[in-house]
Amino acid sequence: VTDRPPLLEDLLSTAADDADDPPASPDDLLSGLRAAPAAEREQLLVAFLQRELQAVMRLPTLPVPSVDFSELGMDSLMAVELRNRLNRAFDGEYVASNTVVFDYPSIVGLARHLAGELGEVGDADEAALPAPEQPAPARPPRVQDDEDAIAIVGMACRFPGAEGLAAFWRQLEAGENAVTDGRQDSGPWHGVAGDPTAEDAICRRGAFVEGIDRFDSRFFRIAPIEARTMDPQQRLLLETSWQALEDAGIDPEQLKGSRTGVYAGIGGSEYRRLIEMSGRDDNSFGSNPGVAVGRIAFTLGLEGPAVPLAMACASSLVAVHQAAVGLERGEVDLALAGGVNAVLAPAVMKFLREAGMLSASGQCWAFDAAADGYVRGEGCGMVILKRLSEAEADGDRIWGVIRGSAVNQNGASLGLTLPNGPAQERVMEEALARAGVVPAEVDYMEAHGPGTIVGDPIEVQALATVYGRGRAAERPLLIGSVKTNIGHSESAGGIAGLIKTVLAMKQGVIPKHLHFRNPNPEIAWERLSVQVTAEATPWPLRPDRPPLAGVNVFGISGANAHVVVEGYGAPNGAATGLAEQSQSWPAGAPQPVDVALPAAVTATPETEACAARTTRLLPLSGKTDQALRELAGRYLAWLDARAEVLSGADGVADAVLADMAWTAGAGRSHFTHRAGLVFHDAGSLRNRLTALAAAEVERGPPAPPPVAFAYTGHGSQWVGMGEALYQSEPVVRAVLDRCDEVAREQRGVSLLDVLFGRAGAAGGPDDPAWTQPAIYALECALTALWASVGVEPSVVVGHGLGEIAAAQAAGVFMLEEGLRLAAAPDDADAVLASVEIAPPSGTFVSSRTGQAVEPDRSYWLRQAREPVAFRHCIETLAELGVRVVVEIGPQAVLGPMVVRRWPPSATEGAPVTLASLHGPSDDQADGGFVAAVAGAYEAGLTVSVAGLFAGEQRRRVALPGYPFQRRRHWIEPPKSQGGYSLATESKH
Repeated sequence: VTDRPPLLEDLLSTAADDADDPPASPDDLLSGLRAAPAAEREQLLVAFLQRELQAVMRLPTLPVPSVDFSELGMDSLMAVELRNRLNRAFDGEYVASNTVVFDYPSIVGLARHLAGELGEVGDADEAALPAPEQPAPARPPRVQDDEDAIAIVGMACRFPGAEGLAAFWRQLEAGENAVTDGRQDSGPWHGVAGDPTAEDAICRRGAFVEGIDRFDSRFFRIAPIEARTMDPQQRLLLETSWQALEDAGIDPEQLKGSRTGVYAGIGGSEYRRLIEMSGRDDNSFGSNPGVAVGRIAFTLGLEGPAVPLAMACASSLVAVHQAAVGLERGEVDLALAGGVNAVLAPAVMKFLREAGMLSASGQCWAFDAAADGYVRGEGCGMVILKRLSEAEADGDRIWGVIRGSAVNQNGASLGLTLPNGPAQERVMEEALARAGVVPAEVDYMEAHGPGTIVGDPIEVQALATVYGRGRAAERPLLIGSVKTNIGHSESAGGIAGLIKTVLAMKQGVIPKHLHFRNPNPEIAWERLSVQVTAEATPWPLRPDRPPLAGVNVFGISGANAHVVVEGYGAPNGAATGLAEQSQSWPAGAPQPVDVALPAAVTATPETEACAARTTRLLPLSGKTDQALRELAGRYLAWLDARAEVLSGADGVADAVLADMAWTAGAGRSHFTHRAGLVFHDAGSLRNRLTALAAAEVERGPPAPPPVAFAYTGHGSQWVGMGEALYQSEPVVRAVLDRCDEVAREQRGVSLLDVLFGRAGAAGGPDDPAWTQPAIYALECALTALWASVGVEPSVVVGHGLGEIAAAQAAGVFMLEEGLRLAAAPDDADAVLASVEIAPPSGTFVSSRTGQAVEPDRSYWLRQAREPVAFRHCIETLAELGVRVVVEIGPQAVLGPMVVRRWPPSATEGAPVTLASLHGPSDDQADGGFVAAVAGAYEAGLTVSVAGLFAGEQRRRVALPGYPFQRRRHWIEPPKSQGGYSLATESKH
């Protein structure tokens, strides 16, 4: 490299050109220190430093002891010169570190430090004695106890060459370098940093996010004209926040009104410069950092604090710290934390070059002799944080645990943009104290690694000072920096390092630190207990504790941040649990899924003693048809990645698929383009996904449509009706068991034996004495089952005896009262005399009149004797705007009738009809209920899919995220005019 930045050129100056005045005589200095009492040695060093500083800086008089070097105008050349003079003065008795003047930038501070370092200089007797054995350092007291530790329950990222966690890990594992000579995607990029046609190499070189000009504005309900003036940092934050919540298995739509906070590191808007050049500077919202963070809260309906943090390179790790503090103090119950960076303005690139910060060689050579600055990088990373005790109780997917964090500032140092070693040491000590972690126990440090001749030595010296205490020589602190892979993503740099560290813990491998060929000679490697991971390194696991790591950052603003991270669970491949067998990412702990029973029914031990379900529902949705198809393709890839596990016959495959379906239902938002995929195994699911990936799906209604439950009557019964659901569904079992109790009390006969045609049963459902109570009991069980999946009617209608079950669904009768009435077409008067009749909670359509009524006692006395007018009922359903009819009964009888007789004058076509059960000769005689729920989901109903897993124990697992449908929203300069214009293009 021939052209060096000024700072590097200064530091490479040799001692031959130091100063005209020779340094102090070693004999005079050291003899004076030996002769002086300990209390006076610091003052001797102050006088010595005054003279040396006067010589280095050519001062006319001795500087006062309290003066800071920066006040005297000391530059980097003078700092190196002073360090060299110190070492010659000490004549090998003591070697000052290469960073000592930067670390202690005042006469008093440096003298105090040297006095402590020198100790009993030259005392022969002391030197002859062996050094006392140092006891192992005691574990510091915890500031944060285990119950208040912070769990990372979700992560997402978009970095150069890596969209998503899986791609980011593949990049790290492969040791790939994402720095390129210009942007690699189509653009056009005229006038933007990274323009591959730019003449100035410094404006071309960087690590760029592909498609930063594209954004799914429609997904976030943002008009295209507004999207064009939105800083890409806002767009990246929105999309990555959504993806992080999905990774956590949290339905973002369910966070509305919650005490969820947003903390994000974000720098100045370089996109704003492009907007101003276009002459379109009338909208500042799109480039305001407060709006960028507030927009996340607005979009998700979050009511916790939304805090932007602009602390340069430390911003995103400070955001993590602030989020953790908010959780510890109870200010929030959930937190999104991270950072973002977009490299867009050529003027900024040129400024940083002139300041000597950017690498002329075009790489981040962190800790290497070739270090000459950094390469700018783009990206966004977000993590979801939660109190550990709550995350464990909720069965969250826990990536890792933040044990301690701290933030501080350099204070008065040698320069605003220069790092300060003692300040970094203090922030590390504070984070470790909060974590209650002995420094020597930490395995790995994701270092800031700025790749500068000053920053690298200062950081490594600070790390060695703190983490080297008590550390065995055979266990050096392993260090690396993600900047060698993706450049320095500035306000997103800290979160990139944190995500890399957590992924490495889970995989049990520390990725290769790139571009480390010749160790930086300004770092005393031989004396420091640190080792750069120049090759991929197995994580040094210990049997007595989880993996431990630190993440360190510092910024040109003088901010320092440090986080201590602990692994959670076994690394990939180190355990044999179901989660590790089925996927490389973590799974949540098994959680019991509640059984939602009607108020009048209680659970018994027999309730949950159900057979394993054999039919599952995977609910997929998108805001566009294309997004839904792409999502189906992603799930096919998900199956491919788990082909070996899913081919097993030991029950693991069934559990993995069940966890997948449960997470997709409970941990995702559900949009209007929907597909409910019913499957029995991986093969049937693959077939359904393949068909969906090639199909077109119509948009459903924007809001759940009105639903009617239609209850069948005589003639629909069959022996064994509902038995499959009784065996597999605890809700059905509980309701039928309660009805069985009532029947035994009244008749001394088991209703279940009658329903299922068991040997010895008195009659069957075709027996006139049992038909009505049997159908009623089954229909009440089906009503409760639909309620358990979140589907309840706004309108009920019954055909003949089905009206009694319809009335029970509408709250007119209690379960037991309705059964007694159903079991009496001869003693109805006596039963009704003792029954309390309530007004219906919804619309009750009479099958006698076809009109909405409030049935009283006289209605039920007439009910069994008057003819049915179901055709008029259908007309009333049309007038009420019903769009979905769910048939409650043993088989599909009323649904086809509704479709056939739907009034042609209705403004809408015939409604969707769904049968809860099918007849014994139907292919779906095993139940068909799951298929009906799938139909309800596709029809736009709000379905609680968790109800299909009632009584089971399920885990949150990693699933494909939403496929955003991005289009170009960008400012383009017209080449003919040299100005700028707003442009949007279709996705390509």
